[in-house]
Amino acid sequence: MFGASLQPAASGHHSVTRAPGTSPDVMDSPLVSPRSERIARLERTIQNDLVPRLLTGHRAGPLPPVLSAAIARELSERDVDGFVAAVRSPDDARAVDFVRDVLAEGATIEAVYLDLLAPSARRLGTMWESDECDFVEVTVSLGRMQRLLRDLSQVFLADASRRVPVGNVLLTCIPGEQHTLGIIMVGEFLLRDGWRVLVGAPWSESDLLTMVGTEWYDVIGFSVGSESRLPLLKRDIRRLKSASRNPHVQFMVGGQVFMEDAGLAEQIGANAIASDAREAPTVARRLLAAAQQAAEHAASAAPREAVGDHGRFSDALRRD
Repeated sequence: MFGASLQPAASGHHSVTRAPGTSPDVMDSPLVSPRSERIARLERTIQNDLVPRLLTGHRAGPLPPVLSAAIARELSERDVDGFVAAVRSPDDARAVDFVRDVLAEGATIEAVYLDLLAPSARRLGTMWESDECDFVEVTVSLGRMQRLLRDLSQVFLADASRRVPVGNVLLTCIPGEQHTLGIIMVGEFLLRDGWRVLVGAPWSESDLLTMVGTEWYDVIGFSVGSESRLPLLKRDIRRLKSASRNPHVQFMVGGQVFMEDAGLAEQIGANAIASDAREAPTVARRLLAAAQQAAEHAASAAPREAVGDHGRFSDALRRD
C-alpha cells in the first residue's frame, strides 16, 4: 500500500569526514583566517544539516541510534488529532497518506506504532465512551489502523530473521473484547526481538486449554481493557497453568487497568506487566529467564528427592 518508498534499501553505512586540513577546534584558534572560518562553517553545515537531511530522505540500512534519535521527527498530540480525523474520514486513503507523510518527514516506524497508532486507538476508545462516535465507526477506524500495521510490518521486522530464536509467546485478549490492535502491536515488537509469536482474536477457554496442552509456550500474554473481566482472567490463568505443557509457563498482562493499579496483576496470578509494546520484549525475556531458573531448580531438586526416597526404602528393608 505504501509503495517502494517504505522498502529497506541494501545495507550500507554513512560516515562524515572532515575537510582536509581542518580539525574540531579550528574555530578556537586566534589565528583563524577568513577562508579557514568559511571552510569550518561549511563543514558544520554539511555535518549538522545536509547529511542528516540526506539520510532521512534515503535510508540505507539501520541508522546508528544516536543519529537516528537526532534526526527523527517527533510525533505530537497535534499529529494524533490529525490522524484520528484521517482514520474517521470516508476516504480510506487519508490515513495512508498521513502515515506516508510523517515517515517522509523523518518519523520512525517505531514512533508511528507507539506515538501515533497507540494513542489514536486510546483516543477512539475515549470518544466511544463519551458517545462522540459509535461502535461501527470505531471498528472501521481500528480496522484501517490494523491494515496500516500490516503494511508497515515488513519494514519494521526487516532484521528479525537475523536474530537467534528466543522463545514462544502466545498473545490474546479476554473473550468479549474484540479490538486486538494492542496485542498485534506487542506481537510486532516481540517478533522483531526474535520471538516466535502466535497472536489471535479472543479464543474460547477450551481452545486456549487445547493450545497450551499441545504446544510449548514460554510466555502467555493477555491484553485487558476492563477491570470487570479480571475475575475471568484469574480463572483462565489458573486453568492454563494446570493444562500447560510447560510447567513453568509465565503470564504477562497489559492494559490501562494495570497502569492504574499494578497490584491487580499479582492478584490474578500474572507474573509481570508490560506497560507498552516497546517494553514487552524486555519483560518477556525477564520472564523467560525466571522460568528457566525455576526449571533448573526443579531438575536439581528431583535427584535429591529420589535419593532420599531410596534411602528411606533401604532403611525400611534393614528394619524388616
